[in-house]
Amino acid sequence: MFLGGRFPWIVTPGIWFWALCGAGLIARLFLAYATRGTTDAELWTRHAEGVATYGLTGHSQRDVLFNHPPFIAMVMAKLWMIARDWQIEFRVLYRTLFALADVVNIWLLVRVLAGQPWRFLAAGLYAVAPVALVLAAMHGNTDALVATCLLVTCLAVDTRRPWLAGVCIGIGAWIKLPALFAAPAFGFAFPRWRDRIRCALIAILVAVSTYAPAFAENPELVWSRIFGYRGMLIQTSADPLIWIWGFKTWFVRMYDGNMMEWPAWAIWFRDFSHRVSLPLMVAFGFLRRRENQAHSLAVTIAGSYAIFYAFSETWTFQYFAWSMPFWFVAGRGFGLAANLFGGGYIYLLYVFLCQDWLLRPEWGFSRHAPWPLWLILLRDCAHTAFAMFALVFLAQAFIAEWKAWRSGPDGSATISR
Repeated sequence: MFLGGRFPWIVTPGIWFWALCGAGLIARLFLAYATRGTTDAELWTRHAEGVATYGLTGHSQRDVLFNHPPFIAMVMAKLWMIARDWQIEFRVLYRTLFALADVVNIWLLVRVLAGQPWRFLAAGLYAVAPVALVLAAMHGNTDALVATCLLVTCLAVDTRRPWLAGVCIGIGAWIKLPALFAAPAFGFAFPRWRDRIRCALIAILVAVSTYAPAFAENPELVWSRIFGYRGMLIQTSADPLIWIWGFKTWFVRMYDGNMMEWPAWAIWFRDFSHRVSLPLMVAFGFLRRRENQAHSLAVTIAGSYAIFYAFSETWTFQYFAWSMPFWFVAGRGFGLAANLFGGGYIYLLYVFLCQDWLLRPEWGFSRHAPWPLWLILLRDCAHTAFAMFALVFLAQAFIAEWKAWRSGPDGSATISR
């Protein structure tokens, strides 16, 4: 039974909801102002200053770690100049703006869940979710903006506006290319092929509008560093080494810490797991193409990124930021597991690295090679949870597709989750 039957106050945005939103806003502003952020905050400061000083091409030639889309790089360069002129610390300014953008996601979540009696509860819980506080306000990268674009795209598809959906997908690609991972699901959700094609063409045109000039000036930057970037294999310097995520953690236990002694298939999966995760995401979006209302489409997005998290080995800390709000729409089981294990892993890992519950000191990943056993177990529980739910999502989508196919050649059966 829905909690609103026993607790009717949950159905309306009472003082409890605004208190959660206020607490979330204060916590985000505190983390943006009072913490140093991670290595990404240091890198973005260097990139923003470099682009502002030397331009995209000039900075890319000086810094091999620069692999961000041209648009967001120019935006960050402008913010760096504003911070310099206003004598504000750059890492505080840009993280504050991204933290405020994540507050907008609370309102967008309410819109996506329109008609659901628990929408204010879900949005209120997201407002104070530790994983959202950490990755949107403390970490120091642009990934949380991807979720904002995806939420708006859900609303655009729900109202059958392919042009707006295409614009949002294209803008998402200006920020981070992983926004395109959800593009097939959005495209398939339009019932008519002409709307699907229209959405795809507009998304391509919008994305190309910022990539094309940079490609003409510096093809290597766009083709190799941006489109060719597949994440990182991040490990500690412990002996045996500790991976931060993926099936690699099990390979180490099963075989050996020396990767050269792993079976060929394990080495292939470590290096080319994207050839597994991305096709599965496309297939999942196709199987759930009839789920084209905002809420059900948001479930598709949650499942899509769960598949990526489960089967991608080139993984970095902030990847959860792409889909954090969607964890609160895909059912109580997934929402609880994702936040408890995935969100708990990120927050407690950062607490361990900062040696402070408020994450104020320097983020010292390289200084803390030996992880405690409880943190390793939490990492394994988080990855296992996403792997299990990825398989559940895929199985449910396949069964629903099978039922729709059996219902008739027009596939008109309603599939609900």
